[in-house]
Amino acid sequence: MSRRTILILIFVFGIVLLSIVGVVFILQQNEPTTAVTDGENGAPAPDGVDSAEPVETIPPLVEVVVSLQTVPRGHQMTADILALDMRPVESVGTNVITNIEDAIGLYARTDIYQGETLTYDTLVADITQIGLQTFGPSSLIPPGYVAQAVPMDRLTSVGYGMSEGDYVDIMVTFLFYQIDEEFQTYLPNDAAFYLEEQIEAVEEAGSPAILLTQPVIFLVTPFGRFEELPTGDLAHISPNLEDVIPRPVPVTMIIQNARVIQVGQYEVPPDPADLIPTATPEPLEEGQATPTPPPAATPTPTAMPDDVVVVALQPQQQLLLRYAVGVNAQVFFALRGINDGQLYSVENMTLDFLLERFNVEVPPNLGYSVETLVREVTPTPTGQPEEEAPE
Repeated sequence: MSRRTILILIFVFGIVLLSIVGVVFILQQNEPTTAVTDGENGAPAPDGVDSAEPVETIPPLVEVVVSLQTVPRGHQMTADILALDMRPVESVGTNVITNIEDAIGLYARTDIYQGETLTYDTLVADITQIGLQTFGPSSLIPPGYVAQAVPMDRLTSVGYGMSEGDYVDIMVTFLFYQIDEEFQTYLPNDAAFYLEEQIEAVEEAGSPAILLTQPVIFLVTPFGRFEELPTGDLAHISPNLEDVIPRPVPVTMIIQNARVIQVGQYEVPPDPADLIPTATPEPLEEGQATPTPPPAATPTPTAMPDDVVVVALQPQQQLLLRYAVGVNAQVFFALRGINDGQLYSVENMTLDFLLERFNVEVPPNLGYSVETLVREVTPTPTGQPEEEAPE
């Protein structure tokens, strides 16, 4: 082999080698680099150490139809007030509307607020179906919530100002009473004083019933105990079942932003067919007798104000409110404004909080006082003569 041939082979081999190196370099540039770091400042982790930090997972989202503005009950949905938005899957129900075209032309079964996710339970195709029984209060309860009925009156219900679809805060006032640990009855106990020889008779007989045959100062009940008062007198202590004195009560906000599902007793709405107006009667022909009108309907008595409200609560909140109602706590509602879903951090209201917050000085106990002047207001005469009493 000549020297020229050897040089040619070396040159060809060099070109092939450079081509292979170039291809490998290009492939490495296209592959993503995966460097293992120790999680601090992005520094590489030592060999043999697996320090990959857990990656925060984003909850799955679903595209749903929402309302761009607040619309009243019975409003027909149009394309200009609808939009698509991404919401977490766990926060929406299975009957959520995901296509704007499916919501256009439907009617709002209840008041719909801005940003609210639309469902097939909140919209109906026929406006006469808004009050049908098939869409009862249960269709207004959000997923994961339950409904609880709570008594109310004019004062606790914001002057009967609550209505279906409103949001309220719920405040509770618990009444605290001191009780006797042995009797488990309210304090103060009743006390009766006895002569020393009568107490000795009770101790010998083992029952207070012996006092029924002895001269007594006060009649003793079969239940109770003897105690020595700070004055040194012996007294028989028995449960007090009448005079109950409550302690100062705190006012606590236990639930915020609860949805009102129903106000008053649920009534089955009338059939839409009954709401069709009566046809206008045709005019009578000349000489035709006028038909006898039907008897007048009996006047409907004035309906009593609603005394119950149904709210949607989380299961734990429902148990808390049920306990408050069961122990005769005072339950008050505070009505929220439209689109006000903010949660507030508030302190319980007590007498100590009031005195400290507003620097109220507790008056001292004085040995004197002033007499309160009570004026009687004479009723204004009505102008009607009074009926004379029979002789």
